[in-house]
Amino acid sequence: MPRVTRFSSMKCSVIVLMLSVLPSLAMANSSMEESSNLPPVEYSYSTDLQNALLAHYSNWAGTRHKLGGTTTRGVDCSSFIQILFQDKFKFELPRSSREQMTVGERVDMTDLRTGDLLFFRTGPTRRHVGVYMGDNRFMHVSTVAGVEIAKLFSPYWQRHFITARRVALGALTPSN
Repeated sequence: MPRVTRFSSMKCSVIVLMLSVLPSLAMANSSMEESSNLPPVEYSYSTDLQNALLAHYSNWAGTRHKLGGTTTRGVDCSSFIQILFQDKFKFELPRSSREQMTVGERVDMTDLRTGDLLFFRTGPTRRHVGVYMGDNRFMHVSTVAGVEIAKLFSPYWQRHFITARRVALGALTPSN
């Protein structure tokens, strides 16, 4: 019985420690973002749109990156986005990220909305695409982690950002 009490006491100590540290970490993170001179981002919180994106994510989360892949056994970034737009919005996007970068209208970083396409230069001739989720996060296929949701304003993604494009998703009804 003393082991159970000791364990419970340790668990409580860990929980109290976490509760006392987490708010300060959150404050430090938000002050870092504020102090890095990033442009303010306007948000569009379309519940239907966000739910459709999250439903797609839940089916693909962790799927590994595979160049040229088109299935949950392995997928590349442009195929992932093409499948997302086809399955959830019945909208045909071209297959390559370079071609996808010509669809829709250019959007300024300060005017991002949920569903906007984000493009990055990840090599001399390579382009990468993801979709904006709101709250400074985007969904994409990482070569390391597979399908994930990442912070848009991380130093890596800031350095490699090319453009954002808006496809008229507001007029489309997501299908689950």
